[in-house]
Amino acid sequence: MADYNVQVSWSGKDALSDSDAGKVISGDDFHTEFAAVKTAMDTKADIASETFTGTPLAPTASEATNTTQIATTAYCTTAIATHTAARTNGLGARTVGTGDATGGSNGDIHYKVAS
Repeated sequence: MADYNVQVSWSGKDALSDSDAGKVISGDDFHTEFAAVKTAMDTKADIASETFTGTPLAPTASEATNTTQIATTAYCTTAIATHTAARTNGLGARTVGTGDATGGSNGDIHYKVAS
């Protein structure tokens, strides 16, 4: 992905008087600038499209991260492996396993994952 970087020093022209020939902006200036903008935009993902090419990468969060950060498959795999034993938070047990839910009491949650 390319980021957009200004190609023409527009601010230098702003300081010139209207009668200064250096204040004139040429078609080449516009072409250079818009070509850089087009290149940057062409290499970005569209918001309305989930289709990516290649292998998009994201940082893997540390265990127990609770933010809006993207959860990678590495994070999820580690989280499931870490929490395979029954755990309790005072509201009931949370169990992750490959078997069907059995027994339990009010507030217990059983997550069944594919084996």
